[in-house]
Amino acid sequence: MEPGVPFALLGAVVLLAVAAWVGLGVVALARSSAGRGPAVLLAVGGLVLATVEVLTATGFGRPRSDLLPTARAAGLLLLAAGLYAGALARRMRREPVLDARGAAVVVPLASAPLPAVLAAAAALAAVVASLRARRDPPGLLLAAGLLLAGVAAGLGPVADDAPGSLVVVGLRGASALLLLGALLVLARSSLLGKVVSAVLAGVLVMAVAAVGVVGTVVADGAVREQDRLVADAALGRQQLIAETRSNLQGALPLVAGACRLAPTACAPTINAFSGPGTATFALQVPRSGTPVDLGGRAALTAGEQVALAGSKLVVLALAGGPGRVSEQTGVASVVRLVGPTPGLALVAALPAPRPTPQAPASSVFLYGIRLNDSFVSRDSSDAGFGLSLLVGGQVVASNATGRARERLARIAADAGVGDGISADGLAVSATGDDPSVSFRTLTALTGEPVGVIALSRSAEASLSAQRDALRSLLLTAVLATAVVGGLALVLGRRTVEPVRRLTAAAERVAAGDLSVTTGLTGRDEVGTLSRSFDAMTGSVSRLTGDLRASAVRLETVLSSMTDGLVAADANGVVTSVNRAALAMAGLVEGVALGRPLAEVVDLRAGGVPLVPVVTDADVAADVHRPDGTTVPVRVAVAALEGGDGVVLVLRDTTREREVERMKTDFLSNVSHELRTPLTPIRGYAEILVGKPGLDSDKVTRFATTIRDESIEMNRVVDLLVDVAAIEAGRVTITPRPIAPAELVDARLAAWRTRAPARASDLRRRVAARLPLVEVDPAWLGKALDELIDNAVKYTAPGTAVTLTAALSPDGDRVRVGVRDAGPGIAQADQAGLFLSFEQVDGSATRRVGGLGLGLSFVRRLADDAGLPVTVTSAVGKGSEFSLDLPLAPVTSAVRRTRRPQRTSPPT
Repeated sequence: MEPGVPFALLGAVVLLAVAAWVGLGVVALARSSAGRGPAVLLAVGGLVLATVEVLTATGFGRPRSDLLPTARAAGLLLLAAGLYAGALARRMRREPVLDARGAAVVVPLASAPLPAVLAAAAALAAVVASLRARRDPPGLLLAAGLLLAGVAAGLGPVADDAPGSLVVVGLRGASALLLLGALLVLARSSLLGKVVSAVLAGVLVMAVAAVGVVGTVVADGAVREQDRLVADAALGRQQLIAETRSNLQGALPLVAGACRLAPTACAPTINAFSGPGTATFALQVPRSGTPVDLGGRAALTAGEQVALAGSKLVVLALAGGPGRVSEQTGVASVVRLVGPTPGLALVAALPAPRPTPQAPASSVFLYGIRLNDSFVSRDSSDAGFGLSLLVGGQVVASNATGRARERLARIAADAGVGDGISADGLAVSATGDDPSVSFRTLTALTGEPVGVIALSRSAEASLSAQRDALRSLLLTAVLATAVVGGLALVLGRRTVEPVRRLTAAAERVAAGDLSVTTGLTGRDEVGTLSRSFDAMTGSVSRLTGDLRASAVRLETVLSSMTDGLVAADANGVVTSVNRAALAMAGLVEGVALGRPLAEVVDLRAGGVPLVPVVTDADVAADVHRPDGTTVPVRVAVAALEGGDGVVLVLRDTTREREVERMKTDFLSNVSHELRTPLTPIRGYAEILVGKPGLDSDKVTRFATTIRDESIEMNRVVDLLVDVAAIEAGRVTITPRPIAPAELVDARLAAWRTRAPARASDLRRRVAARLPLVEVDPAWLGKALDELIDNAVKYTAPGTAVTLTAALSPDGDRVRVGVRDAGPGIAQADQAGLFLSFEQVDGSATRRVGGLGLGLSFVRRLADDAGLPVTVTSAVGKGSEFSLDLPLAPVTSAVRRTRRPQRTSPPT
């Protein structure tokens, strides 16, 4: 189907596109500094594309064109060449370059695949060249506009229907708007561009409005006239069928009488009455029994005969009594024929003579004409009208071709036409190459709708006049826009030239040349401004030195501050910020200035935002960073003098909070760990003192408990002393060669003595023929003790705790570790394992006690000794903590830390 698009939309898109392509070429010629060659290519390409747009919009009545997409591809290739050449010249010269950056009508929007692909490829090349030329906002808008133009060109093969054509026109309109947007962004840097853009914008708005309003009025007027003619013709055809029904009823007594006298001559008689080519039939329907076919050119099928015998028309003719059908005149009606293929017929019914006036007729004589293609084809089509009959939305008779029938059925379905519509009919206006159609209902004798008359007329009949009017209107609007744009450019140059010279002088002043003068001596406003400008440069020259020195000093002070400083104006917009404040807020330089204070520094106290509510305060708060982390700060807020803004001073209190947390955790854990062994020690000691006569077994058991708990308390104290020694740098690491098996066996022996109840759970797995390692056995033993203690605490009795020793995966160290089958550690909790006073379960009701220093001690000792620590754990699958020990060299040496040392503790 040919694409039909609203003329108002088409005219607006064409005017915008022509303005965009021509403006692109003009800007390239006027402002390019990369040579005239690239500018000429851009200008010619823009002119070619503008011409293609005009030819496309004025090619009314043609749905397809392969030449126009080919020409569009050529224009886009010229644009691509100009943009690429401009970018290359800019890189060679190292110079900044300004490269160019209602009613429906049928127009040639569709094309064959090959021209569409060529145009799309050319547009893609232009997009790439545009991005190579520049990637600032004008360049990106230009690339986006060219990309949409390429997409529209590539959709040519699917633009042969109304939805596809609307998509193509919409894409071209969006492309034109993006291109004009690029030109407007460029015009912001030029007074001449602003003047010309303002004038052209006004002209374009008026032209688009004129084309849309006038064009729509012209097109709508033609469409309404077409609809009126078709509606009048449809009413005439409805009346013609009614007249044919009356004629059929008038001939009925003669035909029935002839058929009764000579039944064998019935068929020739009805054919003679109806005329040549008419699909006639005759039927005798008894009150009971099978209908008898009396002949005719279009005999009814058995099913149609049975259905017709039971119709309301026959029932009415057979009935007797008041209101019965006369035997002299009969009755006629439009009837729907029910059978494998639905159809319509004009049927006249004449009852047989009745024995009494009140008695029903014994039979009915039916004389009918099928309303088929032959019947409707007798309708004259000299005026371009098509006559069709529909039943249930299906075309059952028409003087149109097969494709026209399908189109009519689709139009009827879209309009919701079934077996009947309102008495006034329904009109569907022409769209694209769809005809104008008027629908009217065909009713039976009882008033029941049985079908629909559809009279259509080709859209071509009403398009020729509006095509000429619309073409002239569109061309006039394009020429008027071009003329006004040229005049605006010429007059604008003369107006803005003095301003341009003044601007050039101001740019030199901005570059540091304060001795420049404008040279303008006119008496108008520009001349006065020029003299004031010359006087101003002298004053600025004297003040510049002092301002620069002050600014340097202030910048140095702000950058050197360890506290964060943020200043905002009365509107809450950040005007100054130092590096310390940016680091606390998690931002980089250049993104804070000019933004609202609440967006730059997200300060909250107890979850409640402080900015911009808080004023003249000194409170503790948290800075919430964009990455979700927080920084604790002490914030002081003070208003600037005069109420012109506020200043925030932020002091990072992270270290203070960490020290406070560690102190609190230390006191809590130490008090808990010391109180646990002291309680049984004191209790059993009081029993021993208060009851001297206890039997020896109890005395031994109480003394043993006191000894074991004192050993545990001593271990806690030793751990605190060791951690303090490491923190103070008083640890001496004295490595010596030792066998890994010896290290493992020594720890197993010590722990089987320390924890006899778990002796059977302690296992060893040591690889054979391991090389010697060079470590300090005493301090390494302490680290392994903490790992074993951790494993024993977190595993139930009967669960294995294994000491392992094997070569590391890279083979240059021996990996010694402790493996357990405990509950395991979630991945999210592993990051805090080695922090001081941290435990996976840090609650007061935790099942396993401890200071939370064991793993921290292992980590610090391993870092001092240069022993990498590895953790492997999964929830429900146990954990393994390992230390990678260095191999012993041929000779061993003592390695010490850089700080004052303390002697190694005993094994």
